[in-house]
Amino acid sequence: MNFDKPFKDYHENIKLTTSKKNSLRSNKEALRNKIKKAFMDNKRTPTPNFFIQGSFSMYTTINPLTKQYDIDDGLYLQHLDTSKPISEWPIPATVHRWVMDAIDSHTDTPPEDKPQCVRVIYANEEKHVDIPIYAKKGETYYLATKNLGWIESDPKTIKDWFNKATAAKGEQLRRIACYLKGWKDFREDENSSINLYGGFQLTVLAEKYFKTDNSDEAAFFKTIESIFDNLSNFRYFLSHPIKTSSDITSHYTDSRKLKFQEELTSLYQKSKIAYEEKDCVEKSKKWQKVFGSRFPTKSYKDCADEDTNRSLSAIMAISSRPWLKK
Repeated sequence: MNFDKPFKDYHENIKLTTSKKNSLRSNKEALRNKIKKAFMDNKRTPTPNFFIQGSFSMYTTINPLTKQYDIDDGLYLQHLDTSKPISEWPIPATVHRWVMDAIDSHTDTPPEDKPQCVRVIYANEEKHVDIPIYAKKGETYYLATKNLGWIESDPKTIKDWFNKATAAKGEQLRRIACYLKGWKDFREDENSSINLYGGFQLTVLAEKYFKTDNSDEAAFFKTIESIFDNLSNFRYFLSHPIKTSSDITSHYTDSRKLKFQEELTSLYQKSKIAYEEKDCVEKSKKWQKVFGSRFPTKSYKDCADEDTNRSLSAIMAISSRPWLKK
């Protein structure tokens, strides 16, 4: 039974549409122009540079069921005297305020000053743009965080890491990461009390334990099985893909980690049942328990047609090579 197409149809159902991508690009350009003008007016020159980061830059953004979809547009300050010690830089709250003031009244909903970024909300369109703020000292980038101060962070290396991994392992890896995000989105929408690992953490797990296959169904199940089998290896420590001594779950509470382990176990069990199901209709229903109603139903006839076509292809191959009949 070939069950690759339903997974790829599901991917089409959850990935961010071209129109939404273009809308976000238009939004971030308008914000960039407004911020640059404000910096120019306040003689904070050279004006900032910008760099799209996060899932949007890695092409793993999905269209959430009820939450806002978004883009992360990093702002890189150019006018700071970074020859000075970091302790003499403007504090993160100050640089956040520069951006907040620049985009004030840009949307009907006031911008939010988050701990690690400034968020611009387009409430009527159910989307937002996050603007994290960086400065570079030597060869090191620092993120302006209101709770932790200036901390080392270079999202460009994350984009490069994942795109290189995808180039080496194939586009299927990108889809597997999206399927994991689709599962997270469904579960958190189904039960609002659940707070699973973030999209970055899921992407790291997908890449680290990725198992390729001719079928996306098989690749997804085998990857989930590999993640589950290695649960003890990252139960309380999940290595950063670049700085391997750093734990990308260190800011999670123990209760969140334990809940993720429970949910991961349930995901593995449900995926195993769906993967081993032989009836097409029942298989679709079982995968819907993992991904929700956006996972397409698959009729018995469709599967039968695929099996028949595969059998006919095999017969034709044999008939064209008489020696294989012996």
